[in-house]
Amino acid sequence: MRKILPRLFVSLALLAACDSATSFNIPTHKDLKPGGVYVSYVNGCDEGCDQVDKGDLIQTVDGKKVETRRDFLGAGVTDGKPHTLEMLASKTHEPKKVTIVAATQDMPPLKDVPPFWTVGAKNLDKAPNWARRRMFGHASPMVMLVNIDGGILDGRQLYGKKRLIIYWDWGTRTEQAEAITFMKVLQKARADLEAKGVDVMFVHLRFPSNQRQAAMNDSDLRKFIQKWSEKKPDGTPYPPLPTYRFPNATEFNAARQLGLENAYTVFENLGSSPTIVLMDEGGIIRWHSEQTQVPPQGSDVTDPVQYTIIEAIKFALNEL
Repeated sequence: MRKILPRLFVSLALLAACDSATSFNIPTHKDLKPGGVYVSYVNGCDEGCDQVDKGDLIQTVDGKKVETRRDFLGAGVTDGKPHTLEMLASKTHEPKKVTIVAATQDMPPLKDVPPFWTVGAKNLDKAPNWARRRMFGHASPMVMLVNIDGGILDGRQLYGKKRLIIYWDWGTRTEQAEAITFMKVLQKARADLEAKGVDVMFVHLRFPSNQRQAAMNDSDLRKFIQKWSEKKPDGTPYPPLPTYRFPNATEFNAARQLGLENAYTVFENLGSSPTIVLMDEGGIIRWHSEQTQVPPQGSDVTDPVQYTIIEAIKFALNEL
């Protein structure tokens, strides 16, 4: 793990220098405006999938219009028979017709995986422009997370549930203060989020840009949470958020770093702390923001830190 970190520092610096919709194939409003079903990643199939690209917009399956992931999955394309997809090509929106033959696949621990990871273009297009950073529109990237209360989670295990994930660092006092505010607001909102089927994950790691502070261990994190947890009106603290960290050099196992997209990792796509990622139950990242956002004029919330996390919570509650 220590050997690969210098390379990741360099990679991150390069990513930050050219973080744009063009360089990272981030879907823009113009890309998604025609609607249909957006292809986030191609898993492959027996025939025809090599003609499908990330960013293509599936309009019909066997002549029947599709607008959501549920529409596409319900079209039964994994029965091993030929199915014709009418699509608009990524970026150009030129029409193309592709015939595929597909059967369900296994992607351990997942079974019956479709040929493409998809999301409705209109649903994906609901995120504000400032929440469309590098991971936006991708399927769950490769990651390995350690729960401070025991257990390991990977990117594939994130599939199947809605997630609000905070990746945060404590390299500077500003980052620490922002993480504390995010935690306090999330502790208050957690019950509402879980009632809507959204799991909260509070993930600490040493961002590649942090060369001052070592990552906290489990004991450090428990002390941090105990010290800074939000208090209820009666003075008792709210329950701690489900807290994770990245594995240390001894714990790291490349075989446990899995995602829905091969060779696409969370770590290499983190720029600045705190990072917010919202993922839908289909494993698609519908929100990726970094640092904090200045509230628009007239906003009821004037503090950028509170505004940023509140907007993410509102999106998770109403749009995820």
